[in-house]
Amino acid sequence: MNVQVRPHAPTAERHLPFECVALVLQGGGALGAYQAFQVDLWNARGEFPRNMLDVVTREKEIRYSSRTRAGTDQFKHIQKLRCALAALLEKLPEDLKNSPESKLLSTAADHKVYNIVHLIYRAKNYEGHSKDYEFSRLSMEEHWRAGYYDARRTLRHPEVLKRPTDLAGVFTFDLAQDGRE
Repeated sequence: MNVQVRPHAPTAERHLPFECVALVLQGGGALGAYQAFQVDLWNARGEFPRNMLDVVTREKEIRYSSRTRAGTDQFKHIQKLRCALAALLEKLPEDLKNSPESKLLSTAADHKVYNIVHLIYRAKNYEGHSKDYEFSRLSMEEHWRAGYYDARRTLRHPEVLKRPTDLAGVFTFDLAQDGRE
Protein backbone atom coordinates (compact mmCIF):
# COMPACT_ATOMS: atom_id res chain seq x y z
CA MET A 1 0.00 0.00 0.00
CA ASN A 2 1.37 3.41 -0.96
CA VAL A 3 0.53 6.01 1.69
CA GLN A 4 1.60 9.61 1.53
CA VAL A 5 1.75 11.45 4.83
CA ARG A 6 2.31 15.14 5.29
CA PRO A 7 3.83 15.23 8.80
CA HIS A 8 3.13 18.92 9.33
CA ALA A 9 -0.42 18.89 7.98
CA PRO A 10 -3.11 20.00 10.42
CA THR A 11 -4.92 17.10 12.06
CA ALA A 12 -8.12 17.80 10.09
CA GLU A 13 -6.21 17.40 6.79
CA ARG A 14 -4.77 13.98 7.60
CA HIS A 15 -6.69 11.27 5.83
CA LEU A 16 -5.97 7.64 6.59
CA PRO A 17 -6.46 5.09 3.79
CA PHE A 18 -8.45 2.65 5.93
CA GLU A 19 -11.64 2.38 7.97
CA CYS A 20 -10.33 0.71 11.12
CA VAL A 21 -7.69 1.93 13.54
CA ALA A 22 -5.38 -0.73 14.94
CA LEU A 23 -3.09 -0.50 17.93
CA VAL A 24 0.43 -0.21 16.62
CA LEU A 25 3.95 -0.01 17.91
CA GLN A 26 5.84 2.03 15.37
CA GLY A 27 9.13 3.80 15.15
CA GLY A 28 12.80 3.31 15.58
CA GLY A 29 15.18 3.52 12.70
CA ALA A 30 17.24 6.63 12.14
CA LEU A 31 14.78 8.83 14.03
CA GLY A 32 15.02 6.80 17.23
CA ALA A 33 11.40 7.61 18.09
CA TYR A 34 8.69 5.15 19.07
CA GLN A 35 4.91 5.43 19.39
CA ALA A 36 3.01 2.90 21.50
CA PHE A 37 -0.63 2.55 22.45
CA GLN A 38 -1.09 0.93 25.83
CA VAL A 39 -4.52 -0.56 26.43
CA ASP A 40 -5.89 -1.04 29.91
CA LEU A 41 -9.24 -2.60 30.78
CA TRP A 42 -9.06 -1.21 34.32
CA ASN A 43 -9.31 2.45 35.32
CA ALA A 44 -7.39 3.74 38.33
CA ARG A 45 -9.84 6.60 38.71
CA GLY A 46 -13.33 5.60 39.67
CA GLU A 47 -16.34 6.25 41.79
CA PHE A 48 -16.47 5.63 45.50
CA PRO A 49 -17.97 2.15 46.15
CA ARG A 50 -21.58 2.10 47.36
CA ASN A 51 -21.83 -1.58 48.29
CA MET A 52 -19.69 -4.71 48.64
CA LEU A 53 -19.84 -5.63 44.92
CA ASP A 54 -18.63 -2.12 44.12
CA VAL A 55 -15.80 -2.63 46.63
CA VAL A 56 -14.71 -5.82 44.80
CA THR A 57 -14.83 -4.03 41.45
CA ARG A 58 -12.97 -0.98 42.73
CA GLU A 59 -10.28 -3.17 44.34
CA LYS A 60 -9.66 -4.91 40.99
CA GLU A 61 -9.58 -1.58 39.15
CA ILE A 62 -6.94 -0.22 41.50
CA ARG A 63 -4.87 -3.42 41.60
CA TYR A 64 -4.81 -4.11 37.86
CA SER A 65 -4.42 -0.50 36.70
CA SER A 66 -1.59 -0.04 39.21
CA ARG A 67 0.32 -2.87 37.50
CA THR A 68 0.02 -1.15 34.14
CA ARG A 69 1.03 2.23 35.54
CA ALA A 70 3.93 0.71 37.48
CA GLY A 71 5.32 -0.79 34.28
CA THR A 72 5.08 2.55 32.49
CA ASP A 73 6.64 4.41 35.44
CA GLN A 74 9.52 1.91 35.59
CA PHE A 75 10.08 2.24 31.84
CA LYS A 76 10.16 6.06 32.14
CA HIS A 77 12.67 5.86 34.99
CA ILE A 78 14.97 3.47 33.12
CA GLN A 79 14.78 5.56 29.95
CA LYS A 80 15.62 8.69 31.95
CA LEU A 81 18.73 6.90 33.27
CA ARG A 82 19.68 5.78 29.74
CA CYS A 83 19.38 9.35 28.41
CA ALA A 84 21.39 10.74 31.33
CA LEU A 85 24.05 8.10 30.78
CA ALA A 86 24.27 8.96 27.07
CA ALA A 87 24.64 12.66 27.90
CA LEU A 88 27.32 11.91 30.47
CA LEU A 89 29.30 9.65 28.14
CA GLU A 90 29.35 12.39 25.51
CA LYS A 91 31.07 14.71 28.02
CA LEU A 92 33.92 12.31 28.79
CA PRO A 93 37.43 13.04 27.51
CA GLU A 94 38.58 10.80 24.66
CA ASP A 95 40.80 8.55 26.80
CA LEU A 96 37.85 7.70 29.07
CA LYS A 97 35.43 7.31 26.13
CA ASN A 98 37.61 4.52 24.77
CA SER A 99 37.87 2.64 28.07
CA PRO A 100 36.28 -0.82 28.37
CA GLU A 101 33.93 0.48 31.09
CA SER A 102 32.73 3.32 28.89
CA LYS A 103 32.20 0.99 25.95
CA LEU A 104 30.18 -1.34 28.17
CA LEU A 105 28.06 1.52 29.53
CA SER A 106 27.49 2.90 26.04
CA THR A 107 25.52 -0.24 25.12
CA ALA A 108 22.84 0.83 27.62
CA ALA A 109 22.87 4.53 26.76
CA ASP A 110 20.58 6.09 24.17
CA HIS A 111 18.68 9.23 23.21
CA LYS A 112 15.61 7.48 21.82
CA VAL A 113 12.25 9.01 22.61
CA TYR A 114 8.90 7.35 23.25
CA ASN A 115 5.27 8.45 23.12
CA ILE A 116 3.02 6.18 25.16
CA VAL A 117 -0.69 6.70 24.68
CA HIS A 118 -2.88 5.22 27.41
CA LEU A 119 -6.20 3.91 26.16
CA ILE A 120 -8.07 3.16 29.34
CA TYR A 121 -11.46 1.52 29.12
CA ARG A 122 -14.13 3.46 30.98
CA ALA A 123 -16.55 0.86 32.32
CA LYS A 124 -20.28 1.23 31.87
CA ASN A 125 -22.48 1.50 34.95
CA TYR A 126 -23.89 -1.99 34.42
CA GLU A 127 -20.46 -3.66 34.28
CA GLY A 128 -19.11 -5.02 37.49
CA HIS A 129 -16.42 -7.17 38.99
CA SER A 130 -16.51 -9.76 36.18
CA LYS A 131 -14.47 -7.77 33.63
CA ASP A 132 -11.42 -9.95 34.26
CA TYR A 133 -13.21 -13.14 33.20
CA GLU A 134 -16.34 -12.13 31.24
CA PHE A 135 -15.31 -12.28 27.57
CA SER A 136 -18.59 -12.81 25.76
CA ARG A 137 -18.81 -11.69 22.14
CA LEU A 138 -21.12 -8.82 23.11
CA SER A 139 -18.73 -7.57 25.82
CA MET A 140 -15.71 -7.80 23.54
CA GLU A 141 -17.45 -5.95 20.72
CA GLU A 142 -18.43 -3.23 23.18
CA HIS A 143 -14.85 -2.96 24.47
CA TRP A 144 -13.41 -2.89 20.93
CA ARG A 145 -15.88 -0.18 19.91
CA ALA A 146 -14.99 1.92 22.95
CA GLY A 147 -11.27 1.46 22.22
CA TYR A 148 -11.74 2.43 18.60
CA TYR A 149 -13.52 5.66 19.51
CA ASP A 150 -10.98 6.46 22.25
CA ALA A 151 -8.13 5.97 19.75
CA ARG A 152 -9.84 8.27 17.24
CA ARG A 153 -10.48 10.95 19.88
CA THR A 154 -6.89 10.63 21.11
CA LEU A 155 -5.44 11.11 17.63
CA ARG A 156 -7.25 14.47 17.41
CA HIS A 157 -4.68 15.80 19.88
CA PRO A 158 -1.55 16.83 17.93
CA GLU A 159 0.69 16.59 21.01
CA VAL A 160 0.28 12.79 20.91
CA LEU A 161 2.36 12.64 17.73
CA LYS A 162 5.02 15.19 18.74
CA ARG A 163 8.53 14.17 19.70
CA PRO A 164 9.06 14.23 23.50
CA THR A 165 11.44 16.92 24.75
CA ASP A 166 11.88 16.10 28.44
CA LEU A 167 15.01 14.56 29.96
CA ALA A 168 13.47 11.08 30.10
CA GLY A 169 12.53 11.19 26.43
CA VAL A 170 9.13 9.70 27.29
CA PHE A 171 5.76 11.39 26.85
CA THR A 172 2.59 9.74 28.13
CA PHE A 173 -0.91 10.80 27.14
CA ASP A 174 -4.19 9.72 28.71
CA LEU A 175 -7.29 11.10 26.98
CA ALA A 176 -9.28 11.32 30.23
CA GLN A 177 -6.49 13.12 32.10
CA ASP A 178 -4.69 15.08 29.38
CA GLY A 179 -7.47 15.52 26.83
CA ARG A 180 -9.53 18.65 26.60
CA GLU A 181 -12.81 16.86 25.96
